[in-house]
Amino acid sequence: MENLYPFGAWVYPPKEELGLGAVDDWADMGLTVTMTSPFGSSDSELDEMVKYLDKAAERGIKLIVNANDLTYWAMNGHGAEKYTEDFNRIYARVKGHPALYGFFIGDEPSTAKSLESTINGMKIQKQIAPELNPLINFQGALCDYEKEKLGGRTFVEWLKYFKEETGVDYYCWDEYSQMTNDGGVTIYFNTLKAHADACKEAGLKHWATLLSTAHWCFRAPNEYEYMWQITTAAACGVNGIYWFRLYDRKIAPECYGSPIDEYGYKTERYYALLRCQRRFQAQYGQILTTLKWKNSYFVGFPYNSFDQFGEGTHDCVTAVDCFERALISFFEDENGVEYCTVVNLEKKQLADVHLTLDCNKASYTKIERNGKSATPFAGYTDIWAGEGLLLYPGQMAMFRIDRK
Repeated sequence: MENLYPFGAWVYPPKEELGLGAVDDWADMGLTVTMTSPFGSSDSELDEMVKYLDKAAERGIKLIVNANDLTYWAMNGHGAEKYTEDFNRIYARVKGHPALYGFFIGDEPSTAKSLESTINGMKIQKQIAPELNPLINFQGALCDYEKEKLGGRTFVEWLKYFKEETGVDYYCWDEYSQMTNDGGVTIYFNTLKAHADACKEAGLKHWATLLSTAHWCFRAPNEYEYMWQITTAAACGVNGIYWFRLYDRKIAPECYGSPIDEYGYKTERYYALLRCQRRFQAQYGQILTTLKWKNSYFVGFPYNSFDQFGEGTHDCVTAVDCFERALISFFEDENGVEYCTVVNLEKKQLADVHLTLDCNKASYTKIERNGKSATPFAGYTDIWAGEGLLLYPGQMAMFRIDRK
């Protein structure tokens, strides 16, 4: 699991409704680091928690445990002393479990008090259990919060403060506007860029909660749009993806069309998301966890966030021609070797993307199957590159740039 791209989902139904078999559903669809149903802190609840962790270990996935007494809401209500006591008690029962990734801290703290409670809770957890990775999900709009909420800090300053105070090296944020129209896609990329740029400066990783269901005005994705969300996020430096939400519920009719419906049946979206996650993992999931995002550029339609790719943007990739919309991004590995990804930004149609490459400065290798397939090519002198990249909606292609 450690070498795979992190995929998880929001799990709201009580564990009594789901049973241990739910862990099989999570693993089968390609979730690798996913949230659990809520748990209490009684001895019997902790026994159940261990059963879920044991089952996850059998399936080779990790869990972020949703324990009611370990959220920032609990910190708000009980204070640091009681929070520490509760954490020590729960942690003692599951310490060292191979399937435990961390504990869920909460969702969308949006006041100065709740943001500080989040930091205080995560700090306590990391001081006691430095090997764990507590998860907080912020609003995507955190990047636009007024300074008063952030203790008089800018967004980047607050992220640096968050990292220093908590000892945590990542966080999650949510955005669903991409499932409306082009205006919503513009908002999505604005949010992506704000978090990607700030995290690069602050030295943090970031995960994104994206949409797997219909929710209010946001429509349910089809299979192309699942892949579109995965590849656009990953190409813009997102280090893990959570899905809102996995299950429909009778008490929440504003959410519908989830991968598993309110009657417990797997829908067509369960299998669509399964295919997209497995395909992405098989092609790029492992290699992307080893790469560091540098920057991204739009080709075609401008979404007013990332710059347009143009003359002089890159010294080796000298031009990108595409009638449709595309996204080109650059990464580097630990040795400074550069990688490039190209994503079709269309949601309904194929894109034909042509690259012009300076073969005097570098050699170029098409990467597939996480590097198991590496095919050299050389700009327009090569049939594959000369004909262009024919990409289905949301499809990603990758190549390595070896400078001479």
